[in-house]
Amino acid sequence: MATTTTMSRPSTRTRDKNDAIAVERATRTVVPRVDIYETDTAYVLLADMPGVASGGLEVTADRDELTIRGHVQPTMNTPDYQEFELTDYHRIFVLTEDLDTASITATLKDGVLRVEVPKHPRLQPKKISVRAE
Repeated sequence: MATTTTMSRPSTRTRDKNDAIAVERATRTVVPRVDIYETDTAYVLLADMPGVASGGLEVTADRDELTIRGHVQPTMNTPDYQEFELTDYHRIFVLTEDLDTASITATLKDGVLRVEVPKHPRLQPKKISVRAE
């Protein structure tokens, strides 16, 4: 499977105070691989984000979007052999109105981000007790 690469912003040219042209390169990001499953009370999202520390992680819910950003600190050592490059991550998910965005939780453990998006309470199954007469 191919990894999708995105550019978070285009390259720009600016002039500094000495009228020299400075080129600001675009930040390279990849879309993290994600598994999503549904429970009775929530949707659970598991995103593989190797190399991201909790301080470099940003999860935001704004209106109808859940945004995940992860920043990887570069290592000082260059590996002798490397099959993949650790780079920044960025992905956006659409949230529907039947989700409780105010109660979203996120945890990061061993490079795997777990985001739980609860279903709105009115949509969760309700157990009804039955009285015998």
